[in-house]
Amino acid sequence: MRTQTLFSEHHRLLDRLYEDLERHAGTADWSGARRAFAAFRDAIERHMRAEEEVLFPAYESVHGADNALTGILRKGHRDLRSFFAEIEESLASADKDETQALLGTTRQIIAHHDAREETEFYPAVDPLLPEGMLEKAASQLTAPA
Repeated sequence: MRTQTLFSEHHRLLDRLYEDLERHAGTADWSGARRAFAAFRDAIERHMRAEEEVLFPAYESVHGADNALTGILRKGHRDLRSFFAEIEESLASADKDETQALLGTTRQIIAHHDAREETEFYPAVDPLLPEGMLEKAASQLTAPA
């Protein structure tokens, strides 16, 4: 298995989890939306952690820790985590307008971020991963956050 395949497939799973969140929030099913958000957030945190702990270091071992690509991707993770905190607050307060605005903006950020990973980062990091590292990343995708 290649990095591109493994992580792109996980992006599609995250997309489905996010769509479930949007569906519940769109009908003001706040308990369903909170459950869907918890499932999505757990899965995306595992995904980001696998990138941050396995993939980014492999890439940075060749291109340096101060390279532009992982710098942008790390910033994207920080930005997403900020939005996740705001989404959590809007769901807790059952604020439909705020939730819809945050979900729309976050969806755009995720789409842009995923596209950059899938077209630039995953193909570049795949040949740099030492033996067994992709398997380690794969196990992190399924481990509890």
